[in-house]
Amino acid sequence: MASLTALAEEALAQAKKLDAYCLSEGRSLTSFDSDTLNDLPPDISAARDVLINSSHTMKRLALRPLGLLTEIIRFSLTYVTHFQSADALSLTAVNAYSLADHVPLHGSTTLSEIADGSGLSVQLVERFMRHAMGNHIFTEENGMVRHTASSRLLATLPDLKATVSMTSAETWPAVLKVIDAINAFPECDEPNETGYSLAHEPGVTMFAHMAKHPERMDNFGKAMGFYSKNDAWNVRHLVTGYAWSQFDRPGIVLVDVGGGQGSVSKALASATKHIKFIVQDEQISSNSDSLALSDGLQGRIEFMKHDFFTEQPIKSAQIYFFRWILHDWSDKHAVRILKNLVPAMRDGTKVISFENILKDGPETKWTERHARFAFPFPQRANLLDIETDGIRRNGDLVMLAHFNGRERTPEAFRDLFGQADARFVIESIRRPEGCAMAIIEVIWKA
Repeated sequence: MASLTALAEEALAQAKKLDAYCLSEGRSLTSFDSDTLNDLPPDISAARDVLINSSHTMKRLALRPLGLLTEIIRFSLTYVTHFQSADALSLTAVNAYSLADHVPLHGSTTLSEIADGSGLSVQLVERFMRHAMGNHIFTEENGMVRHTASSRLLATLPDLKATVSMTSAETWPAVLKVIDAINAFPECDEPNETGYSLAHEPGVTMFAHMAKHPERMDNFGKAMGFYSKNDAWNVRHLVTGYAWSQFDRPGIVLVDVGGGQGSVSKALASATKHIKFIVQDEQISSNSDSLALSDGLQGRIEFMKHDFFTEQPIKSAQIYFFRWILHDWSDKHAVRILKNLVPAMRDGTKVISFENILKDGPETKWTERHARFAFPFPQRANLLDIETDGIRRNGDLVMLAHFNGRERTPEAFRDLFGQADARFVIESIRRPEGCAMAIIEVIWKA
């Protein structure tokens, strides 16, 4: 381990690079009032990562072992439960009562005026907002409250507000109940025996519960949309990261299992000429085939109602495709999904899955474990820098809390397909450059 001095010198060297870059580009130096470190070139972005990692390591060394543990506990509570963590409570209150909406975007106001607009008492507004100010959410000078860059986002990005609401209402309570769920249901197999179920409605799955609460379901959809704006999850990586041209000839059929409204099939069909796509989903209605299709895609995409826990009815396809399906399920149920493909398999049939992949080992760098927001928005399409294994480790535990699902390592995927049938053989697992997900190519060897 490097000395504190060495870490500080490393951090200083990278800080000088960042400052020099800002000055050379005519940007203001960093502050909490504006984001001057957006859209960095790769070498400067790398310098920022080194600065973050060096300073974070140095801070944790200086905290000493007990301080390090108490910081982790505080940090975990901040992102786990709004009623045990003051940081999370103040953010949740600011969001729930739309306090940011009552502060002029480019002016200032008083706590009393914010209270009048929000319907909260002045005392509560003062307690929540001044606590949030300690995290650089709002600032106050001479009794006048104005926005910081962070609080301004809460006032201008509806999907961000929905994401905070979804996290506080759905994820934090679920995570708190994971240990209780494990104690009650040690196998961790069933989607209605989760931390989420215990926190919200015992015996009921997450989506079944949220379906009874349309506003929360709407927030969930907006939150997923917020995260999916990140280019690392853009379907273009699937389109360009795999040699679809090898199948692009008349007679080839791809079955998009659990394909929802067909967004992936539409993208792939637009990039090919001959492949026919059958989109299967349990929620597809009888008129789903009238969903908007461009003239060039008419006749190449059809929709079929199908539950992937039943036998695959299309027996003649050359490719069966999954995106973000297997991670929703425990091994027990993921194996069931794959076994239902077996009657449709022929020698050489492909199964292609587009999923998150965990590396086989831990990740300790701060920048590898946490998403870095990259604003301002909407000038920048890439909201989050998420292309690291640590983010997927966080997601793995969230999948456990919500569904008893899991993210998997390459070896875990090999084991999963092997449990379903030894004739499933993984040929390759590769992640396209800049993509958060990996393309898993499986062939059936009869």
